[in-house]
Amino acid sequence: MIDHGVTDGERLCNYLHHGVLGTRVWNDLVEALRPTGRAEDLVEFYRQIGAVTLTQRIVKAGTTFADVGLDDPQFKIQFKAYLREIVGISPTILDTVYRFSERAVSAAKENFTKGIQRHMRDWAELRHPNCYMCGRSIDFASKDSDLSYTCEHVWPRSYGGNSDVDNLLPACFQCNNDIKSDFTTWVMPPIHSFVLGIGPSEENLSRVPRHFKFALHYRAAQHLSSEKRQSLKKSFLQLGPWKQTTICQNDDVVDFFNLQNVTQN
Repeated sequence: MIDHGVTDGERLCNYLHHGVLGTRVWNDLVEALRPTGRAEDLVEFYRQIGAVTLTQRIVKAGTTFADVGLDDPQFKIQFKAYLREIVGISPTILDTVYRFSERAVSAAKENFTKGIQRHMRDWAELRHPNCYMCGRSIDFASKDSDLSYTCEHVWPRSYGGNSDVDNLLPACFQCNNDIKSDFTTWVMPPIHSFVLGIGPSEENLSRVPRHFKFALHYRAAQHLSSEKRQSLKKSFLQLGPWKQTTICQNDDVVDFFNLQNVTQN
């Protein structure tokens, strides 16, 4: 999950995941879904989509209330009332959820400084001139091509992602805008609708839509982040871009959970 996030939005999502959504009911759901053969995968998906969706609602509401200013007493009054009365946060954890939420809202409204933009562009040109997702060479000269340079928030700013170097990676325009878009984690694309059947041809595998390949890549990075107790950015850099998509278990139907990306590192 989002256990080792470096942004305020990730920390909010992590608290909602563990402190609000709980654990026991998900353990029961694993057993209920055991006949599907995808029990752990599906519960991971359902639990994470719950935490991410709640994070989005809270941050979007908070940025609306913040029109009066984060320091205005009305912001705190309205935002707390929303968390308590609309979201249904328990009074026992309301202050904690508010603190995480207020920081995430502040991050969502944070300015992307020119200094950080210059630093990231210089670093990309010298150290990482390829898109961290697809691996293609970035076009630093053009501003209107699919390969034009963009500075991508790993955890989106609209979900409370801070605009600092620990949450930024170089990406081509196409991956950032058409594939990554505003996806927060691998659960955002409609992965439940993706089924190819048993033994699809190499040609069919090559046609797997790129937003599913991105989701596979993000899931691998998230698992590595949890395993190594490190940030998503570090995990993406350690994995490298994806090269191709392969089947995990050849005698089973190929769905999202029976695919993996082969990465460059």
